Amino acid sequence: MKKAKIVEVAPRDGLQNLQAFVPTDQKIALIKKLAGTGAQEIQIGSFVSPQAIAQFRDMEEVAQAVRRLKGFVPSALVPNGRGADKALACGIARLIFFFSVSSKHNYANVQQSPLDSLKELQHICRSHLSNPSMTLRVDLATAFGCPFSGNVTTAAVLRTVEKVAALGVREITLCDTVGFGHPKDVEEKFLACFRRFPEIRFGAHFHNTRGLAQANALRAYDIGVRSFDSSAGGLGGCPYAPGSSGNVATEDLVFMFESMGIKTGMDLKKLLNVCAWLQKILPQAKLSGSLFQAGLPHKHKLFC
Repeated sequence: MKKAKIVEVAPRDGLQNLQAFVPTDQKIALIKKLAGTGAQEIQIGSFVSPQAIAQFRDMEEVAQAVRRLKGFVPSALVPNGRGADKALACGIARLIFFFSVSSKHNYANVQQSPLDSLKELQHICRSHLSNPSMTLRVDLATAFGCPFSGNVTTAAVLRTVEKVAALGVREITLCDTVGFGHPKDVEEKFLACFRRFPEIRFGAHFHNTRGLAQANALRAYDIGVRSFDSSAGGLGGCPYAPGSSGNVATEDLVFMFESMGIKTGMDLKKLLNVCAWLQKILPQAKLSGSLFQAGLPHKHKLFC
């Protein structure tokens, strides 16, 4: 059976760009509702400094409320060893460490060079990678282009992956942080990574800034990627990437895959109900998902 894993990032990527603080109980409710759609993994937020992203100043409370929920794996983004320690102390055992291939974006995002971020990653690997209850994924931001320095080459991505792999990491996601990627670029970068690092499981994280996120996801699937980040309603954006928009909408990605016979394990009708609830509690956030705007095609084979 053909399958694709969807990692739901709305509680993290979807909320981090909002100016207004989303109350803690609404964050918890969102995670519970997304769990009810069949999402296998949900990024519940980021363990970052409140001075950097005030939206996540309640992460400990959110983590404590959802860490024992059944049916999905809760994960959290961490930029450094301090964030990793806090996440683990709160019972979140799946960590997503992130940094940028682009030096300029990494300085804007986490106020340090990629080399300094690698040192933080090395600390996390030395301290926690032997812990059997912890899993670690590394996200490489700006793998398809940087808002400050432009093009990011395949060679630059491979050099960064090599440094991460040398630390013992075996799961890496390439992120199109600002939606510069296109299917040919996706094919080139992922195939180069597959050939050079067959021991690594690669995932994809696409933003839809220029309307190519679904096309990129389909090309990535066709060449062997099986894990995809997405955000309910297409919410999202990076506070340190001017002009970036939301992630590929979960409901659009699920509709595409399921229509093609690629199973995601997610319930589209429940997803659309989550989107309607999100629009109600976040009237300031315009949901960009096409399926949410158009509605379910009731005569489609998926809904007969």
